[in-house]
Parts: sequence; C-alpha cells; structure tokens
Amino acid sequence: MKATAYMSQRRKNQEGYSLGRTMKLSTVCLSLLLMMLTVSPGCIGGDDVEKAETIPSFTVVADDNETYSSENLLGTPYILHFSASWCSQCRPTIHAVDAQLSEHMYIIVSTDAADSTKLSDWHQQVNESKEGSTVDSPFSVNADLSSTLGINNTPTLILVGSNGEMLDRHLGPMTENSAIDEFWSQAV
Repeated sequence: MKATAYMSQRRKNQEGYSLGRTMKLSTVCLSLLLMMLTVSPGCIGGDDVEKAETIPSFTVVADDNETYSSENLLGTPYILHFSASWCSQCRPTIHAVDAQLSEHMYIIVSTDAADSTKLSDWHQQVNESKEGSTVDSPFSVNADLSSTLGINNTPTLILVGSNGEMLDRHLGPMTENSAIDEFWSQAV
C-alpha cells in the first residue's frame, strides 16, 4: 500500500515538474518573441514614427475683426481654446494662458454657435471676471470645428504646431504657469 502511494506521489511530482518546465520554456519563448517583435522594423514595431494629425481646415472672424485660419496660421504655433460664453470655469484658464503666453498666438473659440452675435459682450464679461486683468487674445466662434474635433467639454485647449499638426490636447482648467509653459513647450 505504501509502495503504491509512493509511486502515485512520485508520478504526480514528475508530472508537476514536467508541467513546470513546459511553462517556463513557454514563458521564455514568448518573452523572446515579444522582444523580437518590438525591435524589428516594419509593420509590427520599430522605426515607424507616428505622424501627428493635422488640424482640420478652419476660418474664424474674431471680435478684433481679424480673420484667423488654419492656412494663414501656418508657420506659427498656436493654441485653440474651446470655450463658450456660458462656461464660467473657462474664464480663469483664459486669463492665465493669455497672461502667460501674451507674445504667442492664442485664440478663444466658442463651441456654441449662439455666441456669434455676442463676441464683444463675452470678451468684456471675461475681462470683468478678474480685476486688473485684461485678455487681449481674440474671441471667435466655430461650432463646426469643435464638432469635427469631437470637443465635448470646455475648456479644451489644442496645441497646434507651426506645420499645422495637433501636438497636444488638454481637457479642463489650466491655470498654473508651469503647466501652461510645459504645454506650450511642445510647440517650440
């Protein structure tokens, strides 16, 4: 009886050992395969550089009566800030980015077509929302562009490079100078 139990236990140990060796070998093989795939050039991995998506063609006439378009902004990095007149949480971001990047192109774009008749009023409301701070950046409306880009939340900031490529998208408030500088630094 003891011999049968011993033989049975020995067989289980050998099967377990064999299974363990098979699993270890499988793990090593899979690891080697993954390493080869990630370093090999071609379709699977390697040297392909992901190309940034280009900003869709757009044109806006802002409250400063200037026309801004994807074409006339080529050669200049800029930020499109998607907002709306009713977005009170957008105002601190507008003030912060305008003050921090006053020498750079920053365009506020409403996602709400109804804002087209009240751009000057909206701009004034934003200026009055923070004492001692005046926003000099242009305010505009382009609900079609915001729809094309899938803008569902305000504020949303899109950083566009000098070649028209969308470099980054930030959702939510951005009021810290260091965060604004880090966001903008991707364009220069």
